[in-house]
Amino acid sequence: MSGTPRVIPNVEACIDCGGCEVACMRTWELPESSDRIEIVTHNEGEDGGRFNDGETSVPMPCFHCAEAPCIEVCPTDAVSRDDKGLVQLDEDKCIGCTYCAWACPFGAPQFPEEENSTGGAGTMDKCTLCVDRLDEGKEPACVSECATDALVFGTPEQISSEFRENRSEDIFSGGLDQVVFGDD
Repeated sequence: MSGTPRVIPNVEACIDCGGCEVACMRTWELPESSDRIEIVTHNEGEDGGRFNDGETSVPMPCFHCAEAPCIEVCPTDAVSRDDKGLVQLDEDKCIGCTYCAWACPFGAPQFPEEENSTGGAGTMDKCTLCVDRLDEGKEPACVSECATDALVFGTPEQISSEFRENRSEDIFSGGLDQVVFGDD
């Protein structure tokens, strides 16, 4: 798992421009209701920064967790790992039960189109880490379009090195780093 690529936000750099959201929707021709990546604002309107209770914008894609709870709870094996170690969805197996959404501590599984399904939520959708772009040697669309470099792409080792080099703070707390990175 140590070489599994991920996109991790550098919350100190995000300016809530929405470029990552637009890049994802444009690249994959997704409807506006899609939230494969969504910028979540914490402490809106508060002075200060991320680590002193100020307003903070956090881009939230799927982190393709090492210990992905969405895989563990899926009753149909619709959520699984591909040969790159990425957490992917087999839409044909998804019954819309929403167990994955309840299990994910980051809100990555989305249900953009409600329709008839077992759970009434429709088929789950989530970030694929632009696996087709990776196969072409490109970065995920959200990363390549981010004007402030608020999305860091790479293996856990590369991401850790970049955060140390830039003296950026880690966004994961309360054991969430273990969920995302495992023992890496």
